Amino acid sequence: MEKRKVVMCGVLSLLGLLSALTAFAAEATKVKKSQANVTTSGSLTRCSYHRSPAYNLGFASAVFLMMAQIIASVGSGCFCCRKGPAPSRSKFTFVIAFLVLLSGAALNDEHAEEAAFPDAYFCYTVGTGVFSTGSVLSLVTIALGIVYYLCLNSSNQNVGVTRTVANQGGGIAMGQPQIPERGEDPVTAACPQRVLLCFLEKEIEFEIVHVDLDTLEQKKPEHLLRQPFGQVPAIEDGDFKLFESRAIARYYATKYSNQGTNLLGKSLEHRAIVDQWADVETHYFNVLAFPIVLNLVIKPRLGEECDAVLVEELKAKLGVVLDIYENRLASNRFLAGDEFTMADLTHMPAMGYLMRTDVNQMVKARVNMNRWWEELTARPAWKKLMKMAGFEA
Repeated sequence: MEKRKVVMCGVLSLLGLLSALTAFAAEATKVKKSQANVTTSGSLTRCSYHRSPAYNLGFASAVFLMMAQIIASVGSGCFCCRKGPAPSRSKFTFVIAFLVLLSGAALNDEHAEEAAFPDAYFCYTVGTGVFSTGSVLSLVTIALGIVYYLCLNSSNQNVGVTRTVANQGGGIAMGQPQIPERGEDPVTAACPQRVLLCFLEKEIEFEIVHVDLDTLEQKKPEHLLRQPFGQVPAIEDGDFKLFESRAIARYYATKYSNQGTNLLGKSLEHRAIVDQWADVETHYFNVLAFPIVLNLVIKPRLGEECDAVLVEELKAKLGVVLDIYENRLASNRFLAGDEFTMADLTHMPAMGYLMRTDVNQMVKARVNMNRWWEELTARPAWKKLMKMAGFEA
């Protein structure tokens, strides 16, 4: 869990504990019926008692609870909205607990009241269990508030589908299949990795809001507003929304062209070559790499059977493509020339998974491709991404 979330949950838990403890202390020190002084004089009946410590303790408990509720709402970026799995219940229990604590505190203030009917007077004191009930409701409110905060800010932290912020305003929604179950909140889906690798190369600040693909969160209406096909990733950059990882990467590479790695090329001709090999990745490489990864990596994780016949057919076709890459890299350090560009970056997530299968022998057998891959994986941005994915770089 991110440090920010640990701190937030710790603060909320502390305030909830303080609210509960002060409420229990108020329960122990509240005015009892035996402490009320009832006197009758003529036609007047007088009820009086001194202020109890429960007065201050009850108000303190209510204040701690209110502080926790405000912090949870503000921290979620949603002070009055209704999004998330538990906001309405959290607010409901908060209102009940807050009113119980305030009412109980008020009835422990100094009291002196006269009634004109000696046979029908009321001497109000707080009943047994009122503050205890407020204490329990406080703890329930805090628990729901923590769930609310975590759900709105991480959505199960499975690099799934929600927002990321890039350079002061923006979001990237990313999906997460269960591969592999390593690390905390791993970023393992290939398409989100493509975008994150662009962020890291361009030195763009970002925040990930994760979505759980296993529960089909990416198919929910709120995500379909970002990505109508129910896939990931998707970004929100201020009011601008965009989906498809390659389009997102090109957008940010263009927007932040003056910082980080130049991914697009230095001239019109160079940029055309970059685009050419980026298109090759889409139409010749990925159409073979994805079903291989699906069968060799993803299906076994899901308990499904690998189509071995299809994999062998795809390997044969991939070998032809890799031969073309081998020839290209014989005279070029990178695919688009002597510098690392989007043409190389866009290959890396799928290549990373292929190299974790027996397909790696096809790459290692090609001297130029193997040299190219070793140079790519030595880049600091790739090493950071592998740590985010829970892999060794």
